[in-house]
Amino acid sequence: MSIENEKINYGYGYDKSNSIAILWSIADVKDIRPDLTDEECLEVLHYQEQNHDASIGVSWDTLSWCADYCFPHNKEISNG
Repeated sequence: MSIENEKINYGYGYDKSNSIAILWSIADVKDIRPDLTDEECLEVLHYQEQNHDASIGVSWDTLSWCADYCFPHNKEISNG
């Protein structure tokens, strides 16, 4: 396996030569919650970043939980 010579800087002294970065995007949040706006999706990503558990990481499940926490689904209540 070869590592490309392209220099990608992740910040704080981290780059492709000494670390990895896995990116999640607005499009990923929209895949699980298409009802959210781009701004709301970004809010979900920021919430996930600030509240993730490093032993669990970020996954489709954790993104879904964060989206539902930040923006609960509206459920209609029936009176029967």
